[in-house]
Amino acid sequence: MLVRCGRCHAELEVSGPGEFVCPACGTRNAVRGTAPPQDPFGVPDLGGAPAGPSPFGGPPPPPPNEPAPGVTWIVCPSCSWRFAVGDVQEVACPTCATSLRVSNGSAEIA
Repeated sequence: MLVRCGRCHAELEVSGPGEFVCPACGTRNAVRGTAPPQDPFGVPDLGGAPAGPSPFGGPPPPPPNEPAPGVTWIVCPSCSWRFAVGDVQEVACPTCATSLRVSNGSAEIA
């Protein structure tokens, strides 16, 4: 399973759901079980092309409602995007790349 570190965005290959430490920055990340990939535009699979994300990009899917254990949800004060972080002190917003300081479940611009 290919995942991306919540802090430095390094791509990592992990065996499946659980916790892992990013070898690039040392951040502890949590990976939850996932459903099979779905087309973000809701187009039914009629066979032929493999199912999965559209090659045209598009907006990222909305975050899940319930966090995994050890995961904190924060809202970017710059763009209002809500996303999950692990046990980190600083993180870049995945939508607008604003550098944020994380403390007590909230974020402020660094």
